[in-house]
Amino acid sequence: MEANDFTIRKAPCSSPLPELEVPMINTMVACLGVEHRKLNGLNMQLAYGATRLGSDGGAIEATQKVLRVWDEIRQDLWSHLQIEDGLVSWGEAHHAIPRTLLDTLKNERQEMRKLMATLHERSLGVDRQLTAGDRSAVAQTLLALAGTLDSHVERYDSEVLPSILRALFPK
Repeated sequence: MEANDFTIRKAPCSSPLPELEVPMINTMVACLGVEHRKLNGLNMQLAYGATRLGSDGGAIEATQKVLRVWDEIRQDLWSHLQIEDGLVSWGEAHHAIPRTLLDTLKNERQEMRKLMATLHERSLGVDRQLTAGDRSAVAQTLLALAGTLDSHVERYDSEVLPSILRALFPK
């Protein structure tokens, strides 16, 4: 058996996409769409729970429930964001995503990190009792995070993922 020697004579981005790249990127886009639908449901629960937490003075059950929802979101969020980062990098390399959108995504990610750091500083745990002041601050942070996540999912579903697909399947 003889191996064929080949040399790439063109820059990777000026030639057709490699055979396996198209189905891989397409699958990643489809999977993110499914994950976004799941995240939307959890995010609605997070916003509702945070609202209840902020308005209910003795809400031990509300606190526990909203923190369980946040834990469920948090478990998958970083790996989800890493996949999105990979797609954005691909889209940037293929000039599929406008610079203004890339800047918006960067700012959005910084806001998410800031809000998550705020929650982490409060050492939240499902079994932890929160004072009324803590409950209010946590509720506000969770509501801000729910809003940021909602904007994030909407932006990906309406702008980023379609841009990736247009670059993947040019007319």
